[in-house]
Amino acid sequence: MGITATTGLISGIDYGSIVDQLMEINAIPRDNLSARVEELTEEQYAITELATYVLSVQYITENLSEEDLFEDKSVESSNSSALYAAITGDPAEGTYYYTPVQTAQQQQLLTSGVESSTDGLGGGTVSIRFGADVEDALDLDAINGGDGFDPGSIRITDRSGNSAEIDLSMAQTIDDVLDAINENTQIGVTAEAHGDGIRLVDDTGSEISNLIVQEVNGGTTAESLGLSGIDVDESVVDGEDLVSLSEDMDLDFLNDGNGVGRNPALTDIVYELSDGTTGTIDFSTAATTDSEATEETSLGEILDIINAEAPDKLRVEISEDGKRLVVHDLTEGDGTFSIESASGSTAAEDLGIAGESTDGEITGERIIGGLKSVLVSTLGGSEKLGDLGSLELTDRTGATDTISLADAETLEDVIDAINAADVGITASVNSAKNGILLTDTTDGSASNMIVASADSKETAEKLGIAVDDAVESFNSGDLHQQVVSHNTLLADLNGGSGVSLGTITITDSDGLSSDLEVDPDVETVGDLIRAINRLGANVYAEINETGDGIWIRDQADGTGTLTVAEDGSSTAADLHLLGEAKTVEIDGEEYEVVDGSTTLTIELEEDESLEDLISRINELDGNVSASLLNDGSRNPYRMTLMSGSTGEAGAMVVDLSQLGFTVTETAEARDALLVLGESTSAGSGVVLRSNTNTFTGAIDGVTLTALSSSTSPVKVTVSTSSENLVANVQTFVTNYNSLRESLSGFTAYDADTEVASILTGDGTALRLETALNGFVSDIFYHAGSIQSLAEIGIEIEDDGTLTFDSTVLEDLFESDREAVMDFFTTEDHGFAAKFNAVADKLADEETGLLTIRYTTIGETIEEKNEKIEFMDARLEILEDRLYADFTAMELSIAKMQSNLDFLDSIQYIDANGNSSSDD
Repeated sequence: MGITATTGLISGIDYGSIVDQLMEINAIPRDNLSARVEELTEEQYAITELATYVLSVQYITENLSEEDLFEDKSVESSNSSALYAAITGDPAEGTYYYTPVQTAQQQQLLTSGVESSTDGLGGGTVSIRFGADVEDALDLDAINGGDGFDPGSIRITDRSGNSAEIDLSMAQTIDDVLDAINENTQIGVTAEAHGDGIRLVDDTGSEISNLIVQEVNGGTTAESLGLSGIDVDESVVDGEDLVSLSEDMDLDFLNDGNGVGRNPALTDIVYELSDGTTGTIDFSTAATTDSEATEETSLGEILDIINAEAPDKLRVEISEDGKRLVVHDLTEGDGTFSIESASGSTAAEDLGIAGESTDGEITGERIIGGLKSVLVSTLGGSEKLGDLGSLELTDRTGATDTISLADAETLEDVIDAINAADVGITASVNSAKNGILLTDTTDGSASNMIVASADSKETAEKLGIAVDDAVESFNSGDLHQQVVSHNTLLADLNGGSGVSLGTITITDSDGLSSDLEVDPDVETVGDLIRAINRLGANVYAEINETGDGIWIRDQADGTGTLTVAEDGSSTAADLHLLGEAKTVEIDGEEYEVVDGSTTLTIELEEDESLEDLISRINELDGNVSASLLNDGSRNPYRMTLMSGSTGEAGAMVVDLSQLGFTVTETAEARDALLVLGESTSAGSGVVLRSNTNTFTGAIDGVTLTALSSSTSPVKVTVSTSSENLVANVQTFVTNYNSLRESLSGFTAYDADTEVASILTGDGTALRLETALNGFVSDIFYHAGSIQSLAEIGIEIEDDGTLTFDSTVLEDLFESDREAVMDFFTTEDHGFAAKFNAVADKLADEETGLLTIRYTTIGETIEEKNEKIEFMDARLEILEDRLYADFTAMELSIAKMQSNLDFLDSIQYIDANGNSSSDD
């Protein structure tokens, strides 16, 4: 065994052990003090935990003091599988009856078949877009000057004497009315939209009875459809005109839904009267916000602004035929009366009153569409078709006639004029419902089918029907109905799926870039256009040529390429603007343009197949999906197209005519319908519509979701609910019990082992227990008719914890809600106030019993830790001194040893000079 550093080298004494033993003896007071600190720390932890539990209980009692808790509402549907109800606000209590008669549906289309899905289709252009077609049926809310129609039933008797009752209580569009009549098999009557009214055609060939239309049960449905009083001995009868303007009509309804473009801040119209008076008109005062989307301005407001401009000189009114506006110059003079748009506004044109006159009156163009026909003025995209002139028609037999389309204001007018010509050529809306189909009915071959313009207005070319060919039919193709305007909501684009918010970066051809944040303030296409045109990049945005989106023109004339990019969003893609510019000719000049056309276009090559077409469509990511169908027939391969959006907003206009396909609608784009009222009989309730099955305005504060149709009303009951109250009381009991269990654990004493817990016998703990016992057993004399916890279902167990029977509180809440609210919320004396008082005494951050105890313990710990630090320092000095003493002792021993060695080395020398060693 070697000698260690704490063992004397000379003495061999293990003085390290001796020092350790001495230090242990001297450290006993310090160690006792440390043990006390540990004990105090445990006490402090226990006090902290108890205070935390007290505060957790107090937090819940504060919830129970809020009167809103006793006004919570719940909603229950008697048939939640048909109509689901959810609280989203603060609805009024009551019972409501709604019948979901129809759920929202996606449009589905099916093409004709081909023999092979992999053979080439011959090539051609395919187009798909969302929005109205040229035969879009007018909403019944818009007929009769916006007064709508009266839902109910009508009775029709055909000329054979057969009669049928037609239920129109759920009709929403003019198509619903026509379909209801045409699908009835009890009568031989066909209904069709003709001009601005309904035409009834008796198909029976009989003359036994008159053709009769009658009201049912005293209703006014027939009258509101212009069919009242029909009782004629004729087989064809036209109802009254249903289409007219009114001052109450929303501007957004005009021009086939394109509305009236206005400048939100500057002048919209400038005018000059015949006496030389000039002036400007600003429509911004009719707007409630800067965004055209939320203006909801009526035609009457616009008329009032114009008439207030110069009351004695200028007056505007709705024409007698109800289709247009008429503006009167009330002055006298030799000048020309003129009106035009200003400041980039299109208001004069959109109101149909742009122009000039020498007779003091400008009779405007028609600005309201037909029952099932669009205005000529909304065809031809943003550039419009312009004035129409004459056509020369030649059928295949060589018969020729010339017709004028100068007065045609709707597409139906154009078709009717062609059909009235003295030739064997008929016109109809094409199968894609985006243009005109001409058909030669003569079976002749002596001549080509020829349609040519008969004057300089190029009418045949504008309408896309200029033809000189040996064909039996001719399709105009897309007439570019304008479906996007300044007033179009971004949320309505892409079949109602809208545009995601985000930032797009526009870089002009000179390389100058600008970022545009498309945020909630950019609500409409007009907002977007104005925002782009305010950017630093040298570009100009406007409605594109085809009227189905916007385009951005480069004006920098640089050497680079105009581009639109995005980062982290799909905003540019949703606007169809993502990518680089292409060269486009506009007004005879070439421009670099990024065209945001919302029409999805595919140029299919000759060798590309049906499967290729399906893949191309699905790759577009355009809110439409395509799939292959094999029906097992001779030409089994078909394509199905499904809109990505439900409701009428998801309706598609699909043109596959260049590929030779016909398209059949297998499922219509339809809105969900919800009928208000206990009865579903005709005319008994208001019909609500939604394109998503979700209804947010049926009951204020409640969202209803139609899950399936129902033949009987669903009762939706909104009542004041105790659910949150019960949950809060249960949480109170749970937190209180946690507090009691913690207190019991900290104060427990095991008599068998005689082991006490950290707070056993502690005065603070005893006062806490006394306070809690006093609260739960207290009588609440001044809190109303309920005076104890037992009355609301809370019982005290032997160990001091609580149990809660929620049914007691629920029943009491239902029978006497005011008493329950008083018990919990009464100021100073209620449940919440009393526990808050207890909690403040216990855990107030400054004066609470537990807080003071925690602080006192902390101060004691700090004081003792200071003593421990002092004692540690003294012990360290003592240890150093002990080691020094032992070291000194070792040195002394070493010195003594050296002296002894020296003495031992001394030799005795005798007289002869000999040492002892010589002996």
